[in-house]
Amino acid sequence: MPTTCSPYAGEMPARDKIVDIYTDGYLQATERQLRFATAGLGLRLSPGATILDFGCGIGSSVRALRAQGYDAYGVDVLEYWDRDFDKYWLIGDKPPAEVADRLKLADPANYRLPFEDDTFDFCFSDQVFEHIFDYKTTMSEIVRVLKPGGLSLHNFPGPNNFMEGHVNLPFPWLCFSRSYLTLCAWISAIRGNEPDWRARVRSNTEIMRFNNYPTKAKLRRIARSAGADISFVETEAFLFRGGGRAAPMLRWLRTIKLDRLAVQIAGTVMLQRYMIVKPRRQSMQPTSTSLPERGHGPWTDSRSLRIWQELAVVCCHRGRRKHL
Repeated sequence: MPTTCSPYAGEMPARDKIVDIYTDGYLQATERQLRFATAGLGLRLSPGATILDFGCGIGSSVRALRAQGYDAYGVDVLEYWDRDFDKYWLIGDKPPAEVADRLKLADPANYRLPFEDDTFDFCFSDQVFEHIFDYKTTMSEIVRVLKPGGLSLHNFPGPNNFMEGHVNLPFPWLCFSRSYLTLCAWISAIRGNEPDWRARVRSNTEIMRFNNYPTKAKLRRIARSAGADISFVETEAFLFRGGGRAAPMLRWLRTIKLDRLAVQIAGTVMLQRYMIVKPRRQSMQPTSTSLPERGHGPWTDSRSLRIWQELAVVCCHRGRRKHL
């Protein structure tokens, strides 16, 4: 089972890089997050608004957001853009200095973000929160650096999804079991798809060491303890995007008012999580039952004040009768 101690806090070896076929997808994901936050959730981002990419990699999205006029920054647990570039998993170039200067390192041992309070209008991440191992600190830090009225939006897989995308096996919650990984490697070897099943088990076991899949109920409990409000909007995000290849079916379902229900049911295993994190609303609770000072609170007119005084006299008389 996943632990609460981040493996990113240990020594990370250099890794073989793969060809970057994902840049366009990353940039599209960034644009999708921005469009849903503004047009779908009503977040107002004026030109020059401050945006944080939480889990920025080498800063591709930061560069794209700056080109759109936003004051964008990025943060990650390794300096993929500089000192830890050999550990970045894609073939690519280091970002230019004007972008790299905006990318900051967060210590995975404590997850504290290197930014002042109330800095950002919007924070987002894509395929990052399944690699978090201290959700309480992460959520409290995100709400700390958000400006009043700001929000953060995070897209990531959960244990409910059918496939675990990092090792490409079904049932993510089973993929933490070495026995399950071994069984899957055996089956693949028997089918002739895996020449070295032992190496595959070692590789998948190491990959799963960096993944974490808490339930939504657990995330809600953690959020409350972190002073954050969270909500999940997978259905809203999917409907906002139009449904993709399912659009024709959704249009038909909309005519009989079943489109939302269908997405909710299918999304249980098909959709990744879309989680909003915001500072918790502060409810105004009275701290005293004493009479407010004259000129303050709800008892400012003379009639209300007289009613309060008469009520106090009645209660006083009743109290005396009990002691007779």
